[in-house]
Formats: sequence, C-alpha cells, structure tokens
Amino acid sequence: MPDQIPGSEDPRAYVTKPLLDRITDQAIDSDYMAAAARREPTGEEPTRLRRPGLWAMVVVGLFALLATTAAVQTSRNEDIRQTSRQVLVDRIEQRQDRISDLHKQISELRQDNQSRESALNTLGLRAESASSSAAATAEETGFAPVTGPGIRITIDNAADGSEGGTVRDYDLAVIVNGLWQAGATAVAVDGQRVTPRSGVITSGAALRMNDVSLSPPYEVTAIGDTRTLAARFAETVSGAMIHTTTQDYGMPYDVENIDRLTLPAAPPDLLELTHLGAKSKGTQGSEKPTDNTDEDSEENSEGDREE
Repeated sequence: MPDQIPGSEDPRAYVTKPLLDRITDQAIDSDYMAAAARREPTGEEPTRLRRPGLWAMVVVGLFALLATTAAVQTSRNEDIRQTSRQVLVDRIEQRQDRISDLHKQISELRQDNQSRESALNTLGLRAESASSSAAATAEETGFAPVTGPGIRITIDNAADGSEGGTVRDYDLAVIVNGLWQAGATAVAVDGQRVTPRSGVITSGAALRMNDVSLSPPYEVTAIGDTRTLAARFAETVSGAMIHTTTQDYGMPYDVENIDRLTLPAAPPDLLELTHLGAKSKGTQGSEKPTDNTDEDSEENSEGDREE
C-alpha cells in the first residue's frame, strides 16, 4: 500500500473506503504505471509486443499438432480395443465350443459308464451264480468238505466169523449206490469221501478205498434230508438187498439220523482232473487215435458199468 493518498481522491473517501477495494485499485494503478514506464520514448510498444499474430499462430499450430496426435492415438487405441475385443470374442466362442464338446463327451461317457455298470452288475450276478454252482458242485463231487444233517449206516462182520457173514466190497458198494438213489448229496465210507473216481476194492483180507485201508465196523455216512433219506433208502433195491443180507448172515446193521455230519473232501490225488485233449495238426495232417486208446476207453467204460 503506498504511503501517500492519491491526489485525485478525497482523503475522507480514501480513509472510509474498504481495504480490499483500495488494494485492488492501487494494484491496477501500479500495473498501469509499470506498463507506462516500460514504454519506449516514442510511445510505441516493444517489437515483441507488436506481433501478437505470430504467437497466436504458433499456439494454434501446437494445439493442432496436439489435437492431431491425440486423434491419431485415440484412433490407434480404438483399433487396438476393437482388435482386442474381437480376439476376446473369438476366444470366448472357442471356449464355448470346447465346453459344448466336453459336455457331449461327458454325456457319452456317462452313458458308457451306465452301460458298463449294467454289464458289471450282470457279470457280478453271473459270477455269484457260478460261484454258488461251483461250490455246490464241489460239495457234490468231493472237491470240498460238506456239513449238514444226514444218516449214518453201520455194518460189521458177523460174530461167528463165517465167510458169508464178512462184509465185502460189494456190500459197501450196494449201500453207497442205494444212498445216491435215495437222494443223498454226499457220501463217505469210514471218513473217505466217495467221488466219481472212488471205488471200494478188496486187498487180501482188508477193504480199501481211495488207497486207504478200511476196518470194521464200517460206517457209511450220507448228507441228506433226515426226514426222508432213511425211508427212501430202505425202499430202494439196494436197501432191500443189504437188509436181507445182514438178516440172513447175522451181520450187525444199524441206520440212524444225525443232525450234523461233516464229510471231508477227497484226497488231493483224486482231485486232479484229467481230460483227453486233441492233438495239434502238423504239417502232414492230424493223427488218428490208436487202437489201444479205444480199447482202454472200452475197458474203462466196461469197468464203470460193472461197478
């Protein structure tokens, strides 16, 4: 603020004038005074101030350059954005196609899985049936031990020691055959399991079965229905024959029902299955079986019939 009051202004008005207005007026007056002091003696403005059009053109040119650069950059950015958007759209479509293919594969795999599960369940049922059938067959053929109710037939030599009162292999075979006819599912003689390959033979004064010696009194055990097995055995021809024989020669003979019997499996050497295999064809054709094989088969068949 200047120390002196401007000459053209009333001192009283100057004193009562608001401070802000006085500062503004003095600032404008100072600017005018500074501008007047910088004028040339001729009263003209400096050369650099007399050509305002040049600076305006420069400013306009710079502005135009900046605007052009911004427009080009914006155009490029727009192209990049469009390209990026198209790339993203293409990727999305590719992923959607891939997802559609995967859903189709999943559906096919589910159907295949259901089909395989159904086949597996069928095979499981068949396996259970085959296992049950194999177990039953093993019990019937002597390949496995068997437990159940049944009857026990005991027969012994006559007390007088007569030759006719001696138990023979034929007598035991008659009892076994009669039990099969009566409905027995498994039979054993003195603990020796009867199989299709078993047979009671006389070896000197002793009886043998499954290559094991038997000793009196002989026990023939059979698994079956205790309500009917003994009665049905007595009604068979074999049952009637053995009953008559024991009565005629005074041989001890007894039939009793047993609630629980356990018959062991046959010896391991009798559990080996044998079969006749066809010979492979050679370069000169297949070979015919020899006459000896046919004779052996006929002898075996005749032996089976006799037994």
